[in-house]
Amino acid sequence: MRYKKLVMSVCWFAFMVNTVVAAPRVPEELTDNGLIYCTHASGFSFNPQTSDAGTSMNVVTEQIYNKLFEISNTAIPTPILAQSYSISPDGKIITIYLRKGIKFHHTDWFKPTRDFNADDVVFSLNRVLGYETYLPTLEQSAVDYKNPQYRIFHEQAKKVRFPYFESIKLNQKIESVKALNPHTVQITLFKPDASILSHLASQYAIIFSQEYAVQLNADDNLVQLDLLPVGTGPYKVKNYFRNQYVRLEKNEDYWKKDAKIKNIIIDLSTDRTGRLVKFFNGECQIASYPEVSQLGLLKENDKRYYVKSAEGMNLAYLAFNFQNAVIQDEQVRRAIAQAINRQRIIKTIYHNTATVANNIIPNISWASSVNTPDFAYDFNPSEAKKVLQDKQLHLNMWVLNEEQVYNPAPLKTAELIKEDLNNVGVNVTIRSVTRTFLIDQLNKKSENYDMILTGWLAGNLDPDSFMRPILSCNSASEMTNLSNWCDEDFDQLMDKALDSPNLWERAHAYNQAQELILSKLPIVPLANMKRVLVVNSRVRHIEMNPFGSLNFSTLSLRKGEK
Repeated sequence: MRYKKLVMSVCWFAFMVNTVVAAPRVPEELTDNGLIYCTHASGFSFNPQTSDAGTSMNVVTEQIYNKLFEISNTAIPTPILAQSYSISPDGKIITIYLRKGIKFHHTDWFKPTRDFNADDVVFSLNRVLGYETYLPTLEQSAVDYKNPQYRIFHEQAKKVRFPYFESIKLNQKIESVKALNPHTVQITLFKPDASILSHLASQYAIIFSQEYAVQLNADDNLVQLDLLPVGTGPYKVKNYFRNQYVRLEKNEDYWKKDAKIKNIIIDLSTDRTGRLVKFFNGECQIASYPEVSQLGLLKENDKRYYVKSAEGMNLAYLAFNFQNAVIQDEQVRRAIAQAINRQRIIKTIYHNTATVANNIIPNISWASSVNTPDFAYDFNPSEAKKVLQDKQLHLNMWVLNEEQVYNPAPLKTAELIKEDLNNVGVNVTIRSVTRTFLIDQLNKKSENYDMILTGWLAGNLDPDSFMRPILSCNSASEMTNLSNWCDEDFDQLMDKALDSPNLWERAHAYNQAQELILSKLPIVPLANMKRVLVVNSRVRHIEMNPFGSLNFSTLSLRKGEK
């Protein structure tokens, strides 16, 4: 009894201390017509194009920038900065007609003198394509620069990488981008490609101000383009404190529809557990990706908050490193897959906020409508043991030690897999690595893992942007294709899917490619995680998409409450 009272006293003391020293609240002038969104800093960038593909945190950039198109829960692109488009009969020329009267942000660091036009689209696309001519040359500029612009930009371009566009080899798809007039852009493809509009609708295809870039280049300061953003979106950046917060302010000149909330603060300072603590302490109105083990503590009928969830276009998986001889044994890979209890992972790690991934393409994608067989290597430790027990394998498994959209607890997941494999006679050593270290090892081609626990988050519903970056020959030995797998038959099926504008034919080809993956097994699919938000009941009109972003301009606050 004394012990019980002591524990209760300690818990009460801890509660009182936390209450007393809680962080100061945001000033009332921001909260009267404002909202605080608690999320994580992992992968944060003001330019998602330069972030690692599949991991970028896009909740901020989706508010600042617009894209030519958007794709929500269908395969049909919705024009945004584009007003309409047409495709030539041979499928090689896309003509995009742009909206007029759209204004760029007026900020402390940039005052635009013109509206959005075709030059901005040509600049934004040619920059990620890596072309030297994506800005005017010296002769075309009204400013007398000391050095020819193309030289400066060439040097700058070499310093900037665009992982997503590099992983899909966009410069091998698009031959040229040019302005036909101030409000018409023509994109010429090397060959017909049914995925192009989906790529232009992804979170990475944001449109920049060419005028802002020219101004920065005059000072040889193009790097600021990705640090002090200027876009056409519903919100603009007011200030930013690294890894702590971003303050967004309503763009009064927003072209599409007036945002209802004036101030948005993105709190980047917490982990999963800390976000719910802040939420219940009234320090944020939306908590994203909360600690899933705590969701069971939420009361179903509590009128102070509600839980919003949506299926995600993501996949957590175990990748085999095909550079290692032992992994090249297909029988070993199949036995390892059979040894993993994926249902236990879903229950223990995800607390049922995910589903077992029986295929590569998530169920939310339009391509999953074609019937495909379930995963052929379900949990069967007795069969796995027959293959692995006498091989005396010692395998290295690497795990990225960072918060991930597709896996709430990577290290714990690795421990479960290690236990499963130990039960069938495989000794596993787990190594926690940073993203910086992994990239360095890949660049040096010295990665010595046999398996790596990773995942993928897509920017649209097209399977091309889901499977090609993580499994194609073009992306082998890159940060996206961590299995270092290359199969020409797979690439041919993926290319076949791009040759047809018919969605059923494309879906059929993608599922053939998927069946090939499941038979060769370069990766073991584990889980498709749902996107979960805990929301204050005062917040209305939340629209979630499968890619992890949230449109703040649709949100409103119920009046009469604090």
